[in-house]
Amino acid sequence: VSTQSTGEIFFDFSITQMNLAEAKQKFSELFLNVKQEYREDFITFIKNSEEIDDFISDPHIQILDTIAEHLRSVVPSCGALESETIINLDDPKTEHIDAFLFPDDVLDDLCDDGLMSRHYCLTCGSKKTQKLDLVSHSFSSWELKWLFTKILPPMNNKTILDVGSRLGCVLYGAAEFTDASKIIGVEMNTDFCVLQQSIVERFKYEKVEIVQADIRTQDQLLRTSDVIILNNVFEHFMSKEEQVKCWDMIFGSIRRKGQVLVTVPSLQESLDDLEGQLPNGWVEEVEWELEDELVPDECDLDSLKSIHVYQVL
Repeated sequence: VSTQSTGEIFFDFSITQMNLAEAKQKFSELFLNVKQEYREDFITFIKNSEEIDDFISDPHIQILDTIAEHLRSVVPSCGALESETIINLDDPKTEHIDAFLFPDDVLDDLCDDGLMSRHYCLTCGSKKTQKLDLVSHSFSSWELKWLFTKILPPMNNKTILDVGSRLGCVLYGAAEFTDASKIIGVEMNTDFCVLQQSIVERFKYEKVEIVQADIRTQDQLLRTSDVIILNNVFEHFMSKEEQVKCWDMIFGSIRRKGQVLVTVPSLQESLDDLEGQLPNGWVEEVEWELEDELVPDECDLDSLKSIHVYQVL
């Protein structure tokens, strides 16, 4: 991250892409730089690496993981920037860990190294611990794949809108896994918008558009989008009074029959804390089947089960 005198944040994601001949040359150079005693193990790793298998079998996941690796270098583990406010960010029983930045395998490594923890101490200095309540404001790469390839129907010629796009994970996932004609992220925070735009340009996501705005000013976008994604969008960032205003905007603007909403948590759960109710006859929940045995290990079952899909009546 570099900061000019104006205070504006710029994110540098420059990577030199290679053609096949250049890649072969770089690989040969890399191999020659491996110490002699480790070369056989290195070749074994190349032949048997699950990471390489994942790349061959699903390059979209590998691209998303590459984006996540970049983001980890410029964004705190909670996925929050200093320029935004998250309610209860300092709650000792809760840890905000962004699932896109830190999938389980990365988080496990950090826990093993003592850099992160899944538990907190009930009595300081003792072994009496309890699991932290882990909160993420993003889907993981695998959850995005499951959402766009298993849960939702094909997105050909559709417009996908992510409300509160923050790091842009939904936008990149939609660009990788769907044929949507437009993918739009609405985000209030300037730094997040700059960050998203950097990645959009770097990875040439031509169908992705970033709109810096309060969603309450985007009635037309809400009316015309085919799929609207609301992932923990208001609960952790606004007072209850402001949340109510946002939901009133959602209820009033998303009225076209057939529009789809994807929410985490459920609509009713979001409204319960606000003592609110869904408008009668507005939407119906679309049930989708989750066959546990078909879900890859990289997907968190509880996170998948928290995804709710609704269709406007």
